[in-house]
Amino acid sequence: MKEVNKKKQGIKRKTGVGTEYYIEGNAVRKVETQIPQRETDGNEFSKKKKSIRKRQENTTSMSFSHLMTMSVAMLVVLVLCVNYISIQSKLTSTIRQTQIKESELENLKNENDAAEADIALYVDLDHIYDVATNRLGMIYAKKSQVITYEKTESEYVRQFEDIPK
Repeated sequence: MKEVNKKKQGIKRKTGVGTEYYIEGNAVRKVETQIPQRETDGNEFSKKKKSIRKRQENTTSMSFSHLMTMSVAMLVVLVLCVNYISIQSKLTSTIRQTQIKESELENLKNENDAAEADIALYVDLDHIYDVATNRLGMIYAKKSQVITYEKTESEYVRQFEDIPK
């Protein structure tokens, strides 16, 4: 039995049986009991030892087929991981390119809107009317001079004959 490095107080009875108490950090006494040792014969011990060795051999040894199966499984997992990482990186780069293109599109839309606003400021409809009527001698058409065409299936009118006068 292990020796206890604790303060021991012993009370021996007259019967010859020794009881030992020990104190561990407070005033409560705890009984230290001895576990009786069972005597075993050598055969039982050697049988247990042999069964333990057999179990260890069975768990540590691996057949060639198990080794090949594990190797193939590890290879498949490795290929899947590499494929996943490559697809993930392609997706990330595509998302970045899309974001760059979207920001370029937004910039172009802003520039286009600004250009349209500038053009609208320079277009003066009164000036155009004045130049057309005074300089070029243009006049508005009368109702009798307007010829209407029926809309065909297409979006524009094809003229095959001269316009009547």
